[in-house]
Amino acid sequence: MTSKIALLGAMTVMAAGVFAGSIDLVRAQDEKPLRVAMNADPDVLDMTQSTNPPQGLATLTNVYEGLWGFNPDGSKRPGLVETYDVSPDGKVITLHLRHGVKFQSGDPFTSQDVLWSHQRMLKKTWFYSGFARFIDHMEAPDDYTVTVIMKQVDAQFLAIPALIIASKTYYDRVGEKEFAAHPVGTGPYKIVDYKPAQYLDLATWDGYWDKQPAIKRAHFVFVSDDNTRVTKLQAGEVDMIMATPYAAYDQLKNAGYTLVKLPVHPTQSVQMSLINKHTPWADVRVRQAMAYAIDKNAIVKGLLHGVPTDYPRLMPDELGYDPDLKDYKYDPAKARQLAQEAGYPNGFDMPLYVSTGVYFGTQETAEAVALYLKQNLNVNTKIQGIQLIQLLQLIGRMAKDPKGEYVSVAGLPVANLPTPLEGVSLAYYGKAPFALNHDDQMDALYEKADATLDLAKQGALIAKMMEIEQNVLQTITLWQYVDVYAMRKGVTYRPVRHGLEVVYLPEVRVAM
Repeated sequence: MTSKIALLGAMTVMAAGVFAGSIDLVRAQDEKPLRVAMNADPDVLDMTQSTNPPQGLATLTNVYEGLWGFNPDGSKRPGLVETYDVSPDGKVITLHLRHGVKFQSGDPFTSQDVLWSHQRMLKKTWFYSGFARFIDHMEAPDDYTVTVIMKQVDAQFLAIPALIIASKTYYDRVGEKEFAAHPVGTGPYKIVDYKPAQYLDLATWDGYWDKQPAIKRAHFVFVSDDNTRVTKLQAGEVDMIMATPYAAYDQLKNAGYTLVKLPVHPTQSVQMSLINKHTPWADVRVRQAMAYAIDKNAIVKGLLHGVPTDYPRLMPDELGYDPDLKDYKYDPAKARQLAQEAGYPNGFDMPLYVSTGVYFGTQETAEAVALYLKQNLNVNTKIQGIQLIQLLQLIGRMAKDPKGEYVSVAGLPVANLPTPLEGVSLAYYGKAPFALNHDDQMDALYEKADATLDLAKQGALIAKMMEIEQNVLQTITLWQYVDVYAMRKGVTYRPVRHGLEVVYLPEVRVAM
């Protein structure tokens, strides 16, 4: 996700019928495609060099696979890895690969593809290097065995499907340019046609190792405007939309459309940099005052039509959830008292960055936050909208700037992840690239939890970290994002709980 090559690959327009020579595609031409309106298109087609994998995998999860898959209830199931063994000390993981798997290029899947994909993603992506930081190296004793030697025990490796598998043989045959423009995976669908910011066409592939999906063809259209996606569904131009705006929920439900709610990450939050010790919000009393000054319930019930969830940190079915964790209920008087104790009875000025372009409700939430802070604490904010990739770059700079002033309303990795350890490692671990605070106790607990494979013990450590974070308040939880899939009558979908916000076509059903 690094180079100009990746950006050029992302803008390459694939000619229609790139893979039209295959028998499965010829048959699929007679099938009416499932039409899906998405809120964003992939940043690149080659997911081994993506800068924003959640956005790309929203559609390309049908083309690529990781080492294992997940059932709709969030439980892990065998995939390209059928079984695995963990050594007694937890530092050697042996992966037993599935036989007979082929890439859509026709090349066989072997252990060399795993090793090569690992090395490629280490070089090409910033996010994978974080997940793989405790991997010392990988070995391939034979074509269907991979041995992963860890520097230390890492609970996240087996919980998070970060490694995307691509074909070394195909790459060696066609080279970087062709590989990036016309990528292949081991998934049930292959790419037929793509026009950036317009559409992506997929069709089933006869060589897929698992059962064939019921949906033979899919036409994804990329529509960034929330209301336009709804209009397309109502006009019969598409069969299904994702990221349905909350304001349309009741209207669509009453009109007979099928609606599916999926609690997913990120958690909408106020995030503050505590690197600069001379800002008003460097004082925990000010952060607590801000938490008491914001009426989260009114935001959820009023602005967001009651669709999102509102928990202090984690969801009830997540490892480490504590039902007794204290929340900050709306209390303007207490907010003003704390601000006065901290020395700010008349308020202060504060920047307020807002993540734009991806998650519904963020802008409206930021405007409400600004109003509450002004009304209850006389905090003057300057709202500045910023695209997600630029926001990440800004956070990276602020993490190294002892004079930086940073406060935002944005989606953070807190709840609804494969493991809460992922969110802690990305948002709260002091040694991470985007760390905006350094808390020795928090860091020690995280390192202990990540080195603990016993889930009961790990859960207790996660609960303690959530308690610390709720007291330190580097971030103020506002609400947990819920994606709403809306479908015409006769179409149903089972998304994966605690997974990414994707449309995985094998779980879509269309009544005849």
